Formats: sequence, structure tokens, C-alpha cells
Amino acid sequence: MRAGVIYLVPVPIGNLGDITLRALDTLKQVSLIACEDTRKTAFLLSQYEISIPKLLSFHKFNERSREKVIFEHLDKGEDIAVVSDAGSPAISDPAQLLVAEAVKHQYTVQALPGATAFVPALSISGFSTSAFQFIGFLPAKSKAREAILTQIAHYPFPSIVYESVHHLKASLEDMLPFFPRRRIAIAREISKLHEECVRGILEDLLANYDITEKGEFVIVIDGAEEPQIDFPNEEAIRLVAEAKGKKSRELAADLAQRFGVSKNRAYAFVLEQRR
Repeated sequence: MRAGVIYLVPVPIGNLGDITLRALDTLKQVSLIACEDTRKTAFLLSQYEISIPKLLSFHKFNERSREKVIFEHLDKGEDIAVVSDAGSPAISDPAQLLVAEAVKHQYTVQALPGATAFVPALSISGFSTSAFQFIGFLPAKSKAREAILTQIAHYPFPSIVYESVHHLKASLEDMLPFFPRRRIAIAREISKLHEECVRGILEDLLANYDITEKGEFVIVIDGAEEPQIDFPNEEAIRLVAEAKGKKSRELAADLAQRFGVSKNRAYAFVLEQRR
């Protein structure tokens, strides 16, 4: 007997019309749905006139303890759908641990494409979309939080952070020392009636704080600008002249670190000066 399949099924983050036909077909066919809130999932199914199968409560506080039930279901050859309250499972929502364990035990996992909040937020930010990093929710512990904010401050592409209505302003204030003059876009209520995107410089937005604190928020932080490097310069020329006994590659490494340029650029400069 084949083992069943775990389907990660995205559900709308607001507008019910955002669900896909494939998601609806999958929810109709499975005999078990693991969901964050059984009441919300039951309501969702009723909106699409889908007969409600067995629903299994599956959230961040019981995810590990539900693995045995889910795997036993799969071992019978039965498929299961995993849904969160909104968006895509395993993306800042339960299922990441389940997927890791399922892969370890060679169960088939399929993720359906569909609704998620960070892609539309990035798309409307006005920032570059050629590359980006998704952070999700910032760590609660201050040391880990500072480490992430430091990393964001130096990251050259947009960073995407989720935040709840209760912690939005506090999180923006935590960001302020790390990138006060950075452009940010704050999207809320994506796909819903009161969807809004506030854009501006972090320091200015906080100084004139006028953000409607309702719904869920996605904060898109623009990438760090590449510093304008004055190189070569008089100091670099002097350092090369004074380091006559030092090997060229070693000296180039020192210059690269001191002036924030690539080692290749610094090495070419050293060779040119020594000629």
C-alpha cells in the first residue's frame, strides 16, 4: 500500500476569491485536514460548499505531538491537507517541523502555490525585486533581535518582516538605531477592503506616526546602499609606500579590509603602485 501525500494548501489571507481551483479540489478530496483553528477552517470550507471531513487541530503548540497521528493516517494510504488560518503553511505558520520530519521518513510532501502576504507586499513596495530576504517575525529575545537587525542594516537587498498590530510601533522603534534613514514600506490588510501601503523614511514615519493600527502588517525594508568609496586615495598610497617589506597580497588584504573594497581591486592597486 502506498503512503499518503501531505498537501500544504494555501488559503486566502483576506479576499476569499484568492483561493485556487487546485486548492479547492485538494480540500474536497482529502479525508483529513490539519488546521490551526478548526472553526476557521470549517467556516472556510462552508463558504465553498465543501463537505467538512475530519479536522485535526494543528498549531505551533501541538505540532510535534500531532506527527504520530498524521503519519499513521498517511501509512493507511490516505492523503492529508495542512492549512493555516491564512496564507501558506510553513511560511511563518505551522508545518515546517512536520515537513522536516516527513522528509526524513520519506513521505511525499507537495506544496500548492497560492496566497501569501510577503510577495504582494514586496511587489508594491517600489523597491528592487531582483533579490530579497524573508525574515518573518523578528525574534522576541533582545540579543537575537539585535543580531537580525544588524544583519538587515548591512543587507544590500530588501528585507521582509512580519509584525502584528500590537507590536508594530515598538518594532519600528527597535529598528530606528540600525537604519534611521532607510526607506521602508508598511503594507497592511493585503487583499482586503482596507488594504494600504505606507511608504517613507523610517525616521520620518516614526516622527509623524500616523499608521492605522488594524490588521496584520508586512514591513519591507529597502536594501543598504553601497557606500561611495574614495579609493585609491592619498592614505592608501602612503600605506603602500611605507609597507615595502610586506608581500603584495598580504598588503592588499589589509587595504581591502581598511577601505571596504574587494581584494582584487586592492591587489591591482598595490601592483600598480609598486611598479
